[in-house]
Amino acid sequence: MSVTQLPIELFEHAIDSLGDKRSLKATSLVCKAWLPRSRVNLFRTVELGIPLHLDHFMQLLSHAPHIAEYVEEIDISENSLLAVLRPTMSIVSRLPLLLTAYPLVRPLRMAVHNQLWLPTRYNPDYLHTLSQLSSVRSLDLFDVTFATIADFSLVLRALPYLKTLSAKHLDCQRQLDADTAANIGSTVPSLTTLRIVSTYPTSAIDWLVQYNSFPSLRDVECSYELSTNDSTQGLGAFWDNIGATLETLSISISKRSAGIRFPLGVIERQLDLSSSEVLRALRFDCRHERGVAPDWTWLSWLLSRLTCRTLSSIALVFQSSTHALASVHGFAEELDRILAYSSFSDGLNVVAFEFDFRDPFDPDEKQLLELFPALLLRGILRVT
Repeated sequence: MSVTQLPIELFEHAIDSLGDKRSLKATSLVCKAWLPRSRVNLFRTVELGIPLHLDHFMQLLSHAPHIAEYVEEIDISENSLLAVLRPTMSIVSRLPLLLTAYPLVRPLRMAVHNQLWLPTRYNPDYLHTLSQLSSVRSLDLFDVTFATIADFSLVLRALPYLKTLSAKHLDCQRQLDADTAANIGSTVPSLTTLRIVSTYPTSAIDWLVQYNSFPSLRDVECSYELSTNDSTQGLGAFWDNIGATLETLSISISKRSAGIRFPLGVIERQLDLSSSEVLRALRFDCRHERGVAPDWTWLSWLLSRLTCRTLSSIALVFQSSTHALASVHGFAEELDRILAYSSFSDGLNVVAFEFDFRDPFDPDEKQLLELFPALLLRGILRVT
């Protein structure tokens, strides 16, 4: 069979595997048959790092409006002095208004990284034009600073059809009092997946999880730094709010003050998952813990409070078997008892240790498994 007789799907698969725009530009010039697939990949993600990128994108749309249908993601990462000194000239400020002229641009995902986002300081119609991006189902925020959480609230209200929200390392220039913060909370009705990462101070994420309602939320990834003495942190209220719908949870808890054990009051206030009714999969990411004597009191307490009989899998993630053995040996007996004999254990099918680096012949792996005789006896302990 000659090259010209090969199915076009094979060529399209090869084009899809190309990871750089230079190669995609080259394939778009090969022949007419390759052009549509090359365009799909070239314009699927629009990356805007400086205002000139936005200007070029709008010029391209004006000369070739048919590319609008290819745009699925818009990635804004403008860490510039202009965005600080002249906020109205920033990319995130200008983009929604400019896109109103091109209604066929209907991105499914919008990412805002390394950005000062100040919606109340932009054009008076800014929030209205932002709400015209009703196709956006996924919002990815990383290292974003708002003037106050009121601006964060306005953004969420302008995008009511979100299904996925990633909020990592958010901050506010100014804090609001607790009553005001509670009053500007809202309902995010369609959100099913939430990913949060927050180191102390955690006020922006605390407002998100404490004062907003997520009636459809099922999947949560949470990396959170707990303080041993800050009673305003809002993680505990979050579990109560989503207990009726939460199905899968990946959680990583770090400690603000190294060398100090978590007070029981903090654990009880922030890590009580007993309200979870339909939890099916629970994953503890322990890769950050490198202390000589890790404090796993919170993990044992959390597991001992679980009562839902829908839980079928629990995973403990470490860097390696050596890391896991060094971390859990001091509380393995207690953990083995809780996992094997608690009220949720009847439905448990798998307890897995997951390693970033695994050597099946590492003696530490065998020694680690031997620390959990009850789980081995039930035949549900795994290593992956």
